[in-house]
Amino acid sequence: MATKVYGASDDLVEFDGDVTGEVGHYEDADDGNSKGVLVAFSDGTVLQARYGKAKLAVWQVTALSRGALFDRIDECHDEDADPHSDVAHFKDGLKWAYAAKDWERVK
Repeated sequence: MATKVYGASDDLVEFDGDVTGEVGHYEDADDGNSKGVLVAFSDGTVLQARYGKAKLAVWQVTALSRGALFDRIDECHDEDADPHSDVAHFKDGLKWAYAAKDWERVK
């Protein structure tokens, strides 16, 4: 089953498909320092999801690394869209995903 990953409300990252569930996360997007949620998938894809894209009430989903099952990201620029989020799409076959709500890049 294909999988979609997207933000909902202002505090949830949703997973629908082979990987199903949600991760609760809230950060003040107005301070400009939101790191959001880092999500690693079984195919090697790594996504960053954060709320407040371009100072809008929209979730931004960015592919930091693209694995074999990663398909695309449909971008959203409309606060009234359903969902009000970019949506990452994966082909069939994901086995797992791990989300980190508190993370730091090591240089």
